[in-house]
Amino acid sequence: MAGPPRRRIGAWLHGLVGTFGRDQEREYGLQLDRALATMLPALGTAFGIGVVLFGAWDYWIQPERGATTTLIRLSLVLVGALGYGRWPGLPVAWRCVLIYGTHVGAMIFSSALLPDGLVLAMPAITGAMFPLALVEPRLHRLFLVVLIPSLLFVPLGATVMPGWIFASSMAIYLISLGLMAAVAIFTGRLRRAAWLAERELAYSARHDSLSGVYARGYLLELASHDVALAQRHGRPLAAGMLDIDHFKRVNDTFGHPAGDALIRELGRVCPAELRASDYFGRVGGEEFVFVMPETRADDALACAERMRRAVAAIRLPTPAGTLQCTVSIGVAMLDRSHADVDALLADADAALYYAKAHGRDRVVPASALRA
Repeated sequence: MAGPPRRRIGAWLHGLVGTFGRDQEREYGLQLDRALATMLPALGTAFGIGVVLFGAWDYWIQPERGATTTLIRLSLVLVGALGYGRWPGLPVAWRCVLIYGTHVGAMIFSSALLPDGLVLAMPAITGAMFPLALVEPRLHRLFLVVLIPSLLFVPLGATVMPGWIFASSMAIYLISLGLMAAVAIFTGRLRRAAWLAERELAYSARHDSLSGVYARGYLLELASHDVALAQRHGRPLAAGMLDIDHFKRVNDTFGHPAGDALIRELGRVCPAELRASDYFGRVGGEEFVFVMPETRADDALACAERMRRAVAAIRLPTPAGTLQCTVSIGVAMLDRSHADVDALLADADAALYYAKAHGRDRVVPASALRA
C-alpha cells in the first residue's frame, strides 16, 4: 500500500519542481552545471572576501578573540578557495559543497567562540542560503550543499546557546531552509521555462516547419563545415539533391494539403535510409539535399537508390485517390574542383536536372555528366 502514496508524492513533487524527460533533464542539468562552473570563481571569491572581512565584527564583539576567529575564517576560506578553480575529475556540485561548507562553516565556527555570537550571526548564516538558491535551483543538490553547515550549526548551537534560544534559532533556521527551497523552486521553474523556450526556438530555427527535416540555412552551415574538414584532411564526402517528380501535378490533382502531406512523408522516409552522421534537409518547395561525410561514391549512390525506392513505395490515401510519386536524385562527390559547398551542390543539381530530363525516377551521379 506504500507504493501508490509514494508515487503520488513523487508526482506532486515533480509537478511542483517541474521535470523533463530523462534526456532533456540530463541536457538541462549539464547546462546548469556549465553556467554554475562559469560563475563559481567570481561568486566564490566575493563570498570568501566577505567572510574574512566580517572578522572586523568579531573584534568589535570581543577584541581578545578577534585574532583567533579571524584566523579560523581565513583558514577555512583558503581551503574552500580550492573550489574556485576547475579541477579535473571534480564535479561542479562538489566544488559548491567545498566552497559553501567551508565558508559558512567559518562563519559558524568563529561565531560560536563569541558571546551570543551564533545568535548575532544568524542573519548572515541564513542569508547565505538565498543567493545559493538562485544559482542552484535543483533541490537535491541544494540540500546536499547546505548539509555540512547545517550539521555544524546544530551541535554547536546546542552547546553554546541556552535551551530556549537554541530552540528559537533552530525554528528560524528551519524556516530559512523552507524559504530557500521555495526560492529554488520558483527560480527553477523560471529557468526550466526559459531553457525549454530557448531549445524550441533553436529547433525552429534549424528545422523546416513542414517536413521536420533540417532547414536550408542550418543544413548549409553544417555542410560548409563538413566540406571544409573533408577538403583539409582529404576525406570523401558525398552530397545529393532530390526533387519530387511532377509535384505541380500532385498539387493540382490531389490538392495542396495532400502535397504537404507528401512532403512530410518524404521527410520521414528519406532520413531513415541515412546513417546517424548524415543529414537531410529541405532547400526549396519540393527540393531536398542530403550530405554524407566519410562516404564513397558506391555507397552514396546505393543510399540514394534506397531513398528513391522508399519514396516510390509511399501510398497516401486522399479524397481524390491514393497518392504516390517518384523522385529524381543527383549525387556529387567532393573533389578538388569544388571550391566550397555551393560548387558541390551545383554539380549535384546539374545531375538532378539531367535525371529529370532523361525520364525522371532515377539516380544520376554527377560524374556521368563529365564522361
